[in-house]
Amino acid sequence: MRALVTGAGGFLGSSVCRRLLRAGIEVRALVRPDRPLPVPGAERFEGDIGDDVAVAAAVNGMDCVVHTAARVQTSGRWEDFAEANVRGTRRLLRAAPAAGVGRIVHISSLSVYAVPHDGVRITEDSCYESEGESRGHYSRSKLAADRVVMDAARRGVAVVNLRPGLLYGPGKRPPVARQSFSVAGLKLLLASPSYRLPLTYVDNVADAVLLAATTDAAAGQAFTIVDANTPQDEYVGLYRAASGEHWRPVFLPVGAVAAGAWVMERALRLARRRSPVTYHQVRRATVGAVYDCSKAERILGWRPAITIEEGLRRTFESLRDESPRAGAPAMASAAS
Repeated sequence: MRALVTGAGGFLGSSVCRRLLRAGIEVRALVRPDRPLPVPGAERFEGDIGDDVAVAAAVNGMDCVVHTAARVQTSGRWEDFAEANVRGTRRLLRAAPAAGVGRIVHISSLSVYAVPHDGVRITEDSCYESEGESRGHYSRSKLAADRVVMDAARRGVAVVNLRPGLLYGPGKRPPVARQSFSVAGLKLLLASPSYRLPLTYVDNVADAVLLAATTDAAAGQAFTIVDANTPQDEYVGLYRAASGEHWRPVFLPVGAVAAGAWVMERALRLARRRSPVTYHQVRRATVGAVYDCSKAERILGWRPAITIEEGLRRTFESLRDESPRAGAPAMASAAS
């Protein structure tokens, strides 16, 4: 089998390349000319997902395409997100079948799901998020791309849609919470102690990609890929044990923060300015769900090979080996 991986120089894309190579699959790595390719053994193919000619050339001769490329920044113009995440996906969905590619694996996001109330169980048949625009350009664009993919699946395109949780792993510091702030030896957490974090270790996603690429029954299906729905207070203990950090967690009063965000959002809207934090973003960071991955287990045979304890250990070990960059930021957020 020959597989093209888009975004191969990125955090998830490079892990996918390594996993496919270990399985004996020939990998063509699509990277921008200014990006390194940290994956020995893969064929480097320079191009941009926004270039029709480059995309058509990249998919030529491939049996499978894995689409990990995405704009994931938390700021920027809508047009940039739409071009990378929505129109880039459309280009691949046109070019790959035309070139005879037999399987496309698309990396989506949990942000496409609506979370109507705390503790709701989410399956692949759950409703789409209806307020994506309130959550920012990334979530809005990933929702639009997910709709494009599932529409293609209904038209018979052999595409598999994976929706992983909050990604972490070696080289990427795990989030402490959806939103957290560091102040004088404290971690201020915008979460309740019982809020469940839907975490996914990067290599576990790469395992799911391999299964999605090689399982006949996966075509046309969407799969949620979450390692564990870990309560926030339990996760804090695991995080501090793995990192060796000694800060004290403080759970912020989420109701008061949500009310403040609601007032600020409307005041800034009158001034025609965008609020840095919206009510909906606060709500999504504090109203949790239980993500059901039984479909991935049943059809793909996927289970997370790396536990959260082992994943955190490996991640912080890699960060300690890097340099002073491993220091925690003053403010951190996790958008999925």
